[in-house]
Amino acid sequence: MSYQVLAQKYRPQTFEDVIGQETVTRTLKNSVRQGRVANAYIFCGPRGVGKTSVARLLSKTLNCEKPPEERPCNECYSCREISRGNNMDVLEIDGASNRGIDEIRTLRENVKFSPSKGAYKIYIIDEVHMLTQEAFNALLKTLEEPPAHVKFIFATTEPHKVLPTIMSRCQRFDFKRIPPKMIFDRLMDISGKENIDMDEKAGLLIARSADGSMRDGLVVLDQMVSFSGGKVRSDDVIELLGMVHKDRIFELSDAVIEGDPKRVAVKLDDLINGGKDPVFIAGSLIWHYRDLMILKTAGEPTSDMAFTEDELEKMNAQAGKLSLEEILYILQNLTHCLGLMKGAMFTRAPLEIALIRLAKRADAMAIPEILDRLDRAQEGLPGASCAAITAGGTDPAPAVKVPSKPQVQRQERSEEKHARPENGLDEDNNGTSEESDIHSHWKAVLNYVRSKKMSVYTFLNAAKPVEMNDNKVIIGFGQEHAFNKEALETESNKSIIEEAVKKVTGKSPRVEFALLDFLSEPAMQTRETEERMNKAKEKMNPVIEQAMDVFGGHVVRDLMEEGT
Repeated sequence: MSYQVLAQKYRPQTFEDVIGQETVTRTLKNSVRQGRVANAYIFCGPRGVGKTSVARLLSKTLNCEKPPEERPCNECYSCREISRGNNMDVLEIDGASNRGIDEIRTLRENVKFSPSKGAYKIYIIDEVHMLTQEAFNALLKTLEEPPAHVKFIFATTEPHKVLPTIMSRCQRFDFKRIPPKMIFDRLMDISGKENIDMDEKAGLLIARSADGSMRDGLVVLDQMVSFSGGKVRSDDVIELLGMVHKDRIFELSDAVIEGDPKRVAVKLDDLINGGKDPVFIAGSLIWHYRDLMILKTAGEPTSDMAFTEDELEKMNAQAGKLSLEEILYILQNLTHCLGLMKGAMFTRAPLEIALIRLAKRADAMAIPEILDRLDRAQEGLPGASCAAITAGGTDPAPAVKVPSKPQVQRQERSEEKHARPENGLDEDNNGTSEESDIHSHWKAVLNYVRSKKMSVYTFLNAAKPVEMNDNKVIIGFGQEHAFNKEALETESNKSIIEEAVKKVTGKSPRVEFALLDFLSEPAMQTRETEERMNKAKEKMNPVIEQAMDVFGGHVVRDLMEEGT
C-alpha cells in the first residue's frame, strides 16, 4: 500500500476532530439536528484551516446510512466512500479548472437527476472565486431554488472576489487561522501516534511556521521526518526551513535593549554571514518585539502566541527592561526599515542603520522631555542646561544663562494682547473690526466655494484677495495663472464666488479679476516666506522661542499654518 501523507491520514473524521473552528462546527451540528440545513453554504478563510474537511463532514452527516443527530458514523458505505472521495452523490469540483459557463451549464443539467444512494446530491466547489462572472450568473437561479435533493457547499480563500449576488444566496461561515498552541498540541499528539521523536522546541517552531494552517504544519512535519529520520530537533527545523534561531533573536534583541551598538553589529554580522536573509531577520525581530508589546500590555501570552517555559521567562525579562513607549518606538523603526528593505538592492545597510540607531536610542530625547528641560532652563532650575539638552544625557552641566531679550519681547506681546478690548474691535477704527477685510475671510470663502464646485475652488486657490469695499472685490492672479483667471470670468463661476463672499462677509460686492506682477511666482515666494515667518513668531510657544534664541535656530516651516 502506498504511503499516505499525514495531512490526509489525519484529516478530521468528525466535527469534534476539527480544531480552532468551534463556532462553525457548532452551528452546522445544530442545523442538522434541528432539520434547518440551508440550500447553499460558503466557507471562507485562509488555506489549511479545515474548509474542505468540514464540507466533507457535512456531506457525510447528511448522507449517512445510519444517521445520528449531528455527526456521521464513519462506518457505513456512504461515509467510507465520501472519506475516500469517490462517492457518486458528493461531487467535488475544482473551481479553478471548471470555471467557465459550459461547465456550469452541465452542472445545471445534472442537478435535475436524483441521488443514486444517499438522501442528497451535494456539490462541493473549491476555490469558487475562480469562476467567471458569466458562470456565476448562470448559477444564480439554480443556487437560489435548487431541487429539494441538492445542496451546494462552496469554499474560497478570497471571498471578496465572489459576486454579492452569489454571497447573498448562501449561508456564510468564516474560518479563522488556527492558534499556534492548538497546532502545536495537534502536532505533538500525531507525533506520539506515529512514533516520531520530536522535542517541544521543534514542535513550537513548526507550529509558528505554519502561520495558522494545520495542513501546512503537517506537511512540514512530514518533511522533517524524511529529513531527520524520525528524530525531529529544533536545529533541524531551523536548518531545513531557513529560520533564525530564537536564541539568536534573543541575543540580538538583548544587545539592542542594553544599548550596545558594537554587539548589535557583531551579532547581525554573524547572522547574515550564516546565510540568513536580512529581510527575514527584520521580520523575525518585528514578531519578537510584537510579542514583547503584547506581553507588556496584557501581562501574559495571548492565544496566538506559543512559548516554552524558558522562552517565556526570557521574554518577560526583556519586557521588564523596556517601557511600552520604547517597544512601540522600536517596532515603528523596524517596520519602517522593512519597508525600505523591500525596495532596496542592498538590504543589509538599512537593517544595520535601524538597529544601531535603536541601540543608541538613549541619546534621543522625547519632545515632552525637551520642553520640560527648556521650562526648567527658563525658570533657572538646576539640571536643565542647554548642553544637557543637546547631548541628550542626564548628567548635570554648567547652567547657561538665557538671554533676557526674548523674555522681555514676550512680556511686551503679552501686555499688548491683554490691552486689546475684549470685544475684538480696534478702538482707533471707530468700532470697526480689524478683521473685516476680505483677507481675514479668504479661507472661509475658499471652503464655501469648494463645497459648491470643486473645479472653481481649484482655479480660485491660486489667487489672492487684493482689495474689497462695499462695491467690489478684486481678486488677483500671478501672470502664470492667466488661464485660471479666464476660467473664473464665466458668469456661472463668478456667481459662485460672489455668493461665497456674500455668505461669509454679509456684503454683496461684485467680483473682479486682475493679473498682477507682484503676485507672480518669484515675488510671491519672497512675500509669503516673510509673512509666514512673522505669523510663526507670533504664534510661537515661548519655550520654543527661547530654545531658538539659545541654539541660534530659525523657522524653516510653519507646521501649524500648513495644518500638518
